[in-house]
Amino acid sequence: MLSALAAVAAPGLAGAATPASSKYPALQGVLDSYVASKRLPGGVVAIRRGKAPVDYVAAGTLAFDTDARMAPDSLFRVYSMTKPTMGAAAMMLIERGKLKLDQPLGDILPGFKDARVMLDGDPAKTRPAAGPILIRHLLTHTSGLSYAINGNAPLAKLYRQQGLKAGSRGAAALPGELPVAANLVEFGDRLAKLPLDFDPGTRWQYSAAADLMGLVIQTVSGVPLEDFMRKEIFGPLKMDDTFFTVPAAKVDRLTSVVYKSPAGLVVSDDRKSSPFARGNDLPSGGGGLISTAADYARFNAMWLGEGALDGVRLMKPETVRLGRSNLMAPGVTSNITTRPNGFGAFMQVILPGSGLGGETTGTYGWSGAAGTTMWIDPLNDITVVVMVQFMPAGAYLTYLETRVAAYKDLAALGALKA
Repeated sequence: MLSALAAVAAPGLAGAATPASSKYPALQGVLDSYVASKRLPGGVVAIRRGKAPVDYVAAGTLAFDTDARMAPDSLFRVYSMTKPTMGAAAMMLIERGKLKLDQPLGDILPGFKDARVMLDGDPAKTRPAAGPILIRHLLTHTSGLSYAINGNAPLAKLYRQQGLKAGSRGAAALPGELPVAANLVEFGDRLAKLPLDFDPGTRWQYSAAADLMGLVIQTVSGVPLEDFMRKEIFGPLKMDDTFFTVPAAKVDRLTSVVYKSPAGLVVSDDRKSSPFARGNDLPSGGGGLISTAADYARFNAMWLGEGALDGVRLMKPETVRLGRSNLMAPGVTSNITTRPNGFGAFMQVILPGSGLGGETTGTYGWSGAAGTTMWIDPLNDITVVVMVQFMPAGAYLTYLETRVAAYKDLAALGALKA
């Protein structure tokens, strides 16, 4: 019914094409089941084993209203999978001496020098923070910052009221809210005036840290964030289909996002009218990128290659090893899944015994709100990228099911070393 896409050669990842479905039947079955049940229109998975060519498994179409098939160059909103690219940029600047891992944020953005912590769930009641926010704290979501998407938490409400909704793509402000911050400088200035939820470094909380890191990168490099990412990461890695706004010439490859509402599936972001094809948002380091399975596979391959890909080196091996390590304080763990894990440069790090889908200790990666997910398993020398567009909670669905399927297929291929 919905056959696999043959494994094809992406730029710089040349190799003979082979039927991916014959190599990855469990993954193919997962994608086919999503499409057959009309849970989503389609999806693409990219698997790379060491330095071998990338294999692609695909099913379905870009949207329910088109016959255009999913392909390695189909364009997806990766949402929070933008964050690891901010992590890579930060680690590159640390390697160059432009940043330090334990440098106070206030050294770079003075508005954060005298941070205060909210008391009793009341933003009007505060005390001085026990210590400064460090770059390490931003990278690991342990800064004390909150997020506009953190439900009804007091600071989340305050963030929304203050227009701190990076990635909202110019959505109109609701009653009682300020217009969304127009640029990263305004975003940082507004955020600096608000209290923290807890003392920096003391616990993990998903936050706007990656958006703020975008301002840090822009400030210390002296280059607008979009230009820095294109010049230093996307360009050198030949990630030619990764950007904050889809160019008009490439819109025909954009997918649609489907949303499971009480009334059934609806299209929440139509490919024909998506705000991601309009430049009406600040460059959101927390969730603003569009990318493809082929491009993101190259980003992952750079990490798997300890900072290098196809003769291009972005980071030294020791910088990569630092960025993929658990950078949180002893005793602090992330709570994004049902098991406690570590956190590195805007990526979860699997601690001993905490893998849910077959990942080995030290596997690292992250997911996006519409179901995209990726991981890098250094011990097995593999990396996987999953691209779908389904909300809500699509990320957790694909996070587990695709991992289980991928490791089942890899085991059958004799590709697992650990």
